[in-house]
Amino acid sequence: MADWLWLIPGFPLLGALINAGFGQRLGVPVVKRLAALMPLLSSGVILILWLQHAAHPDLTDRIWTWMAVGSFVARIGLHVDAVSLVMISIAAFVGFLIHLYSQQFLAGDYGERRYYFYLNLFVGGMLILTMADNLLLLYLGWETVGLCSYALVAHWYRLRKNAWAGRKAFVVTRIGDMTFAIGIFLLFAQYHTLDIQRLLPMIQAQPAPSVLLAASALVLIGALAKSAQFPLHLWLPDSMAGPSTVSALIHAATMVTAGVYLSIRLLPLFAAVPGMLSVIALLGAWTAFYAASCGLAQVDIKRVLAYSTISQLGYMFLAVGIGAPALGLFHLLVHACFKALLFMAAGAVISIYAEDHDIRHMGGLKRQQPLLRWTFLAGISALAAVPVISAGFYSKDAIIDASWLAPHGILLYTLALAGALLTAAYAFRLYFLVFEGEPRGGEPYRLGWGMKIPLLILAIASVGIGWLQFPPGWPGPHLWLPWLQRELGPTPEPTGSLAAILEAVGAMVTLVGIGLGYLAARWERQGRGLSRITFLAQAWHLDALALRFLPPVLYGAATFLRQGVEGLLFRSAILGGLREGLQWSGVALAWGENGLISRYVAFMLLGLLLLVLLLWGGP
Repeated sequence: MADWLWLIPGFPLLGALINAGFGQRLGVPVVKRLAALMPLLSSGVILILWLQHAAHPDLTDRIWTWMAVGSFVARIGLHVDAVSLVMISIAAFVGFLIHLYSQQFLAGDYGERRYYFYLNLFVGGMLILTMADNLLLLYLGWETVGLCSYALVAHWYRLRKNAWAGRKAFVVTRIGDMTFAIGIFLLFAQYHTLDIQRLLPMIQAQPAPSVLLAASALVLIGALAKSAQFPLHLWLPDSMAGPSTVSALIHAATMVTAGVYLSIRLLPLFAAVPGMLSVIALLGAWTAFYAASCGLAQVDIKRVLAYSTISQLGYMFLAVGIGAPALGLFHLLVHACFKALLFMAAGAVISIYAEDHDIRHMGGLKRQQPLLRWTFLAGISALAAVPVISAGFYSKDAIIDASWLAPHGILLYTLALAGALLTAAYAFRLYFLVFEGEPRGGEPYRLGWGMKIPLLILAIASVGIGWLQFPPGWPGPHLWLPWLQRELGPTPEPTGSLAAILEAVGAMVTLVGIGLGYLAARWERQGRGLSRITFLAQAWHLDALALRFLPPVLYGAATFLRQGVEGLLFRSAILGGLREGLQWSGVALAWGENGLISRYVAFMLLGLLLLVLLLWGGP
């Protein structure tokens, strides 16, 4: 089966290639159906992997040698273990559902062919990233998803703000891409390999404290930027400029999950540096709380969901930092289902309200769109972690409870629990404003089966997929953590009365948050809602501060390098000396090469004399 691994990323990449080469001739109807078929074929190969190797997946396929310089060899090699099997399942199948949903949702769009090219390439890049057996190939996939996110966020580029949002996403994530690349260079310089399966044991067996500290910090910045974690989160809310299906793909199946995957995959690197895991945990918990507070006051339906993504990814980083990466991966899986559902449903809601994103102008949609209402409610319940009936309860609350056992557990638990309270509040504020209350207009919009099927599948997953792992002590399935223990090690879990208390507190906090969400929706309709709190609505003014202070600093540094360093060093010293040297050498050459045969003969005799002297004086 290992010989067939290349087909998994190969199908979406083939779809992108056919689109680029023959899309104009095939026409949009053929191109978009072909684009949807490719991730479905990848999902079929992945299903075979589950059926044949689910117990202990460990497959490697080294396809060919990419480059070889001296002792350095980089291969196009793919590796599938338990972690990457989960990730490729999310990228391929959720990616297929988004392709399927797009068939009707974006029908007639002015950039359909370009859209499906980048959509296929996006999924292919994410599959390469998660299956790569070496850091160089992983970085290739990493950069591919970054390029595609820029192109898709700016898909409707005819509007200036959309083009700006795409550039902003690209520039901010480039900070992390650069530090990640430098981190890879440091690791290679120290251990002389980029093969992940060889590198991680060498880090544990031959620690180099100073190198590992620098490399882990640089790699962590790359992960934080890609997953929009504080303080590199500024690009994600503006990325809502793209189509809702693009938002679904970025937030659920690709791009932002790449940083979480990287932190899980390179966990031994972070664990080798004292205190680094605590930093990751604290950053994750703080981001979960901060983004949830911002979500309380947003009025753009997609920006509410964007801040929810930042917050939920914070919980995943918290899980990595407290030594529970299996729980982080579990929540990543659950989040992929309910976040793809919510963004696609939000796209339909926006279409119903004639591209109006403001939730204050919406209401009573449950009567007009009952299926949309129930599927959206399933996703919102998972986001809020409604006790027992939602998958989010089993994944997110497990992370919050486990944080109690970690170093600085009280601080981490408090931040995480406060984030859960705010999450339930903003999630149900959104639901009540859009679907409850009196109807507030809206155009008739018919959901075709191409839109209904993805919503139904994801709604069922948002409820039932949490049953893979019940809380400790509960009767029922406990499948997830034992399955990943061989790959990720044991997971800390509270037990006994402590577990029962923490579970009860978490459930109660969620229910209180739902009540606050109902009140917040009422206040909003009365014109005195949380959206009037400018501090929260403007995300603590961090974006404005960054735009105010960072550009002058960057432009100042660039000006100094161009006019100062370049002018002083290069022009006066290096370039000046080079110019003078070339000028004198030109004069000397012109003096010697002037067409006079007598001078040529003189130089030949002089050269012959020097040669005789050298031979005479030699040994």
